[in-house]
Amino acid sequence: MNLKHASYIMAILEAGSITAAAKKLLISQPSLSQTVKAVEDELGLPIFDRRAKQLTLTYAGQRYVESMREIMTAERNFLSEIAEMKNDHRATLRIGISAQRSISLLPQILPSFLARYPLVTVELKELPSVRLEELLSKGGCDVAFITTASKQNDLEYRLLENEQIVLMASKQTAISRRIGQGTEIELSEAREENFVNLTPGHSVRTIQNHLAQLCQFEPRVLLELFNMEAAKLVTAQLNAVMVCPYGYIQGDTRVETLTKCYPLRCHGFERHFYFCYRKKLRLSSYMRDLFDIARSKCQYHTM
Repeated sequence: MNLKHASYIMAILEAGSITAAAKKLLISQPSLSQTVKAVEDELGLPIFDRRAKQLTLTYAGQRYVESMREIMTAERNFLSEIAEMKNDHRATLRIGISAQRSISLLPQILPSFLARYPLVTVELKELPSVRLEELLSKGGCDVAFITTASKQNDLEYRLLENEQIVLMASKQTAISRRIGQGTEIELSEAREENFVNLTPGHSVRTIQNHLAQLCQFEPRVLLELFNMEAAKLVTAQLNAVMVCPYGYIQGDTRVETLTKCYPLRCHGFERHFYFCYRKKLRLSSYMRDLFDIARSKCQYHTM
């Protein structure tokens, strides 16, 4: 089995096509197609289902990818252990993080981390948390900072921070005139308000959907935004409400003076902030230190 060939197959899966993967890998499409053929000839079975409209793996292809991921993880673990024996910290660390978290967390942790490990090259993968879990499972990054409400069996989750989910309401809204700041409420208290929603894929949006279903109402959506900062600022200026982690509001005078916040009864639908990695991955000393630095910067945000 050729590990370089395996990395090419995984690049094709991640890119969605041979053409896109070839561009990303800076090799020709015919050359990459020959790599696929070489792997299939070695296995004696096709790894891609060429009848499907979208690029999909055959069962043999699935088993090949699963097995090669385990082999590549074992190789990385071994090389990491040898490097530590030699006190050699030259490495590339692929870190997954959401765009929102990168704004608040990376300036706090990267200066200390890179000062301690100047030979470690950091590659950032900025994606929503839901996609980061998938990327980790597929070996697309080494570790990730993920805010999530659920867990996958093949990942390890080390808690960095618990979060309190609140309803942030502009002071122009009826609910802000009716209910005092800091009162715990059901989401249904805002059934007559205009909602500024985060786009699907945000774990906060997932929680909001669950709570709305539990309360048996459909929120009246004024706007739907991907960026949480933009959503906060828009909500504060309009006659609207938004479901948001309190940690993203606390200390932000741009919105605190214009809004009231109400802790939501989440009925078990919670989200937490984790340092995540594949269960079979051996954490190197610099990965462990990254976790320790991040944990020292995180705190529990509550009203």
